[in-house]
Amino acid sequence: MGYTKDQLLVRLQELKIDFTCYDHPVVLTVEEQAKYVGHLGGALSKNLLLKDKKQQLYVVSALADTKVDLKVLSQRLGVGKGGIRMAPEETSLQVLQVNHLYAVLKTSTIYFWI
Repeated sequence: MGYTKDQLLVRLQELKIDFTCYDHPVVLTVEEQAKYVGHLGGALSKNLLLKDKKQQLYVVSALADTKVDLKVLSQRLGVGKGGIRMAPEETSLQVLQVNHLYAVLKTSTIYFWI
């Protein structure tokens, strides 16, 4: 089961995680993101939904100015020769049930490495 925005906010409160919520439209680029939250300080980030040839999904979060080399990332993840690539938007809509990644909590089919 996934979380709605309101359920996610309640869950963060239950976990006693201090946060401030800033609403803004869905953005597809770091440049668009900066228009809405760049003034808040801290680092901007980008989220990439990737998949390999076996259809395994990966979410990669990186600082906005980080160049993500998919070939190097594939090697570090041990994906093999097929490598990883950007998942199509319809995969995001199907798997995450949204077209933005805040709802990554909606699925247990994605592995996370920090």
